[in-house]
Amino acid sequence: MRLNDNIAIVTGAAQGIGRAVAVTFAREGADVIVSDINLELAEKVVDEIRALGRRAQAIKADVSKSSKVNQMVEQAVNNFGRIDILVNNAGVNKLLPSDDLAESDWDWVTGINIKGQFLCSQAVGRQMIKQKQGKIVNIASMAGHYGRPGGLPYCVSKGGVLQLTRTLAVEWAEHNINVRGSQL
Repeated sequence: MRLNDNIAIVTGAAQGIGRAVAVTFAREGADVIVSDINLELAEKVVDEIRALGRRAQAIKADVSKSSKVNQMVEQAVNNFGRIDILVNNAGVNKLLPSDDLAESDWDWVTGINIKGQFLCSQAVGRQMIKQKQGKIVNIASMAGHYGRPGGLPYCVSKGGVLQLTRTLAVEWAEHNINVRGSQL
């Protein structure tokens, strides 16, 4: 129960890594806001968490839109009182050769992968600054260090996540907010 009574938001939590993080946090004693663009799948994860005896709420949020992120944070604070942990997990990829990459593909991948992590960190960070504490985990990738054919927007966005993490860690340390990255 290392996270006993912590309140966590996990983005992209309806499946895959995000689902695993959300359920593991609940097993460790946290109450979890399961955020995802797919509300139906998010509700299934909420059911799993509640079966473990923890509180949970599904919130549909497009992390690339500040209004949706702000609504998510407002709902979380209204329903749980605070936010102790944010896991920025939502992410997408579109593999295309760079010379075939459409602007809309670039915008979609970078909008979710880097802009989304920034918007969520900023909105939750404001709450954590008020609380004078918090933890933010940004999910990056080894692709943020190395280029790979067909993965331009993904690699660029994950490299940006690494720099976002470093910068926020330095900037928010004085507020007792720990910002870390995880490279998968």
